[in-house]
Amino acid sequence: MRPDLVVPGENEEKFMVAKETRVCTVPFTPLEERMLQEKPYLMEGLGKLRELLGPEKFKKYISIVHNINKNDTAILLVAGSELHRTNLERECIGAIMEAFNVDNVRIVAQG
Repeated sequence: MRPDLVVPGENEEKFMVAKETRVCTVPFTPLEERMLQEKPYLMEGLGKLRELLGPEKFKKYISIVHNINKNDTAILLVAGSELHRTNLERECIGAIMEAFNVDNVRIVAQG
């Protein structure tokens, strides 16, 4: 037998599963409500973005974003689908750069 082959033995870690496991759904909340609690430092940029895009475009494209992460001059947005990602790139990328004062925008799709 090869020495690099790992064979499970008696001393392997034993995994325990919770007795009462259940999955629950949580209603989706708009991005600005979640960021206010989780990442308040993004609220200034989100406010500027709302002004630049207008309330209708902001609600249509930005409020349904799953997550935003900003680091110095780069920002990452997580969209819900490829269509949403494409729409963000087409309609909002310039406004995102201006509102958050970044020169690198990456938008990825979660689903």
